[in-house]
Amino acid sequence: MTDSPFDPTLDSQLNDVAVPAGFVPRLLAIAELGDGELDARLCDVSIPAGLEERLCGVVANEALDARLRGIEIPIGILPRTRNIPYLRRRSQLRQWALAASLMIMVGAGMAGLLGGVISSARLVEPPPLALMVVDQGPLDIVSPVESAVTIVPAADDGRWRTSLAGLSDETMRLLTTFDRPQLGPAGQLAEDIEKVWNPWDNWLLMRWGALGYVPAADTALPELTALTAPVARGMEAPLVRGYDREFLYSRGVQPLTLTAFDPAARGLDAPLATCTDSVDRIRRLAAAGRLPPPELVRTEDFLAAVQPPSGGAADSETLAIRTAGGPSVFNRSEAGLLQVSVHAGLAPRAAAHLVLAIDTSASMGWDGGLDSVRSAVAGILPYLGPQDRLSVLTFSREVTEVVREIRRDDRAELDQLAAVLEHVGGAAGANLGAALQQAISLAIESETAAGLPCRLVFITASRPLLARADAEGVRRMFAEAAKGDFRFEVCDLTREESSRAAWPELAGQAACTVRCPPSADQLRWALVEALTGSTSIAATEVKLRVDFNPRAVAAYRLIGHESTAFGGLLPASVETDLRAGQAAAALFEIWLYPNEEDDVATVRVQWTEPEKGKTRQAGPQRVSRVQFATAFEGAALSLQAAAVAAEAAEVMKQAFNFRLIAPDRYGYEPKPSGLEHVLAQARHVAPRLAHQPQFRRFVALLEALSHQGSTRSAASARSGTRGISGDQWSEYGLK
Repeated sequence: MTDSPFDPTLDSQLNDVAVPAGFVPRLLAIAELGDGELDARLCDVSIPAGLEERLCGVVANEALDARLRGIEIPIGILPRTRNIPYLRRRSQLRQWALAASLMIMVGAGMAGLLGGVISSARLVEPPPLALMVVDQGPLDIVSPVESAVTIVPAADDGRWRTSLAGLSDETMRLLTTFDRPQLGPAGQLAEDIEKVWNPWDNWLLMRWGALGYVPAADTALPELTALTAPVARGMEAPLVRGYDREFLYSRGVQPLTLTAFDPAARGLDAPLATCTDSVDRIRRLAAAGRLPPPELVRTEDFLAAVQPPSGGAADSETLAIRTAGGPSVFNRSEAGLLQVSVHAGLAPRAAAHLVLAIDTSASMGWDGGLDSVRSAVAGILPYLGPQDRLSVLTFSREVTEVVREIRRDDRAELDQLAAVLEHVGGAAGANLGAALQQAISLAIESETAAGLPCRLVFITASRPLLARADAEGVRRMFAEAAKGDFRFEVCDLTREESSRAAWPELAGQAACTVRCPPSADQLRWALVEALTGSTSIAATEVKLRVDFNPRAVAAYRLIGHESTAFGGLLPASVETDLRAGQAAAALFEIWLYPNEEDDVATVRVQWTEPEKGKTRQAGPQRVSRVQFATAFEGAALSLQAAAVAAEAAEVMKQAFNFRLIAPDRYGYEPKPSGLEHVLAQARHVAPRLAHQPQFRRFVALLEALSHQGSTRSAASARSGTRGISGDQWSEYGLK
């Protein structure tokens, strides 16, 4: 007989027992039954015939009693039974006597304490009150400068001197020795109460102020404002004649670039934006009921937030160029939109089962942790292959299974997942042990995804602090999961070195990778790498070059990428890195000549292979006039999403609508102050775009911001006309 709760031989024999077919579904069906229904079914089970007689026979079996009496008592039993105390019956009289003596002792102590307090508060006769008067003569006021005003002292009537007549010098000296008697404890307490002292005040708050506030467990606290170091953003203003740098620096918005005055103005290295940092910050501000300041809005981040993933390039080592054109639906002038995007290929891979365990406790609410998770989960869905499976668990104090082994085409389950993630959060505490056990069980006991490699990703902002028994149980489960194609990854949002070192120890024999993604973009790509099993960098130092045809294009305007006046000595780089399956785009507003010239622009892209370090190039690719759709509904999905995102960003940025008046002159007027026209246009996009998770989250953000009013500054509320004469830009008129 062993004290260990585990028998290796018995465990191995139990593991060899084959599970009957259909046994697991039957167990799951039992778990779905309620207590009442389960009791009713148990009551319906009939008792076998003769069971009661056999049980009664066992009780009355004398032979069995004789055999039990013949069993030898183990040696260790007797010492332990002797430790059982004998329960003696106490006399009720003794109990009453003990209670009375205790009451007398407590009463005597309280009486003595009260008597001491009363005696300390006895009145003490103060010495006779005396009045001290010091005669220093009349008051003299001496001015440091000569004055024409003469101060005449009042006449001395001598009455107060008469009242002190007869006092000796010794009496006058004694008048200065008046002392107040010392108060006892009760007197001091009475004096404090008279000074409006409240004995029920919170002394912690009185000492430390707001730092001593202890909130309740269910109190929703506002998010702390995170201060980040300024960084250089945007594109440096080009030093060409056709570009109005004065307008950029005074309004903070990209102006038109005229192509007729300088050959250098007909092309540019267009920056490609892939991060969505400003969108994430604006989303947190909207959740707190606050409007973002215009300087926080980055139009290029809005474009990246709605950019759908790449449909794939020619192969996984090549970047593809795609162009789309259409009308500038939010501009009343005869302007068009041109979108130039670069797409990275996605290498073929085997299907996988991705299990996400998401922490929804209060620790995830700080620094936008849950918002990052929502964006990352919405961003990972387009990367699911046709045979991939997705399971999601959420946990705080309790573990909840949201979806189980769904495909990318299961629209109802994906909508349910988005709705659950949008409303979870705020619960105190995270049960890591239960969450790990259920997530590993879901990974290794999957039925429909039994033949797929499993990738378990644990997203949390809690430290891995488990009881010893729970930790040992989790390690055994990890060891069982490691027998198959299983990988465990942790996205630790605490970003603490101690937590980062504790996770591999907890994983035991299972391979464990710990990541600390600082943003929603990094978290999304961590999930992509967990799903694909490979690094996600496809190309580095990607640079896009666009050259416009001056015979077809009279002017163009790069939307977004305004340069900042702070953040470093050098401007931001126009080069960027692309990950596998990622797409990045630049958006232009262009004005075409009404002629028959078909070639609008040519596009080139250059990049470096990350593994070989070899520089490669794609293009030149021609942009034709016939590529421009005549109606917004007929434009490409990516262009429709970009148009909505760009207009929303420029409205919040307090930008302008531009019109080309002449080849050397343009006009500008403020954009509408609300987002209603943007939401109205967003409801008329193509159905395929309207059902994309990223676009739906973006529209929900616009709806939240539309309920809050905004006012434009005086400089951004003006309309006017600007033109170039020689080398100088000037204002033709103000309204």
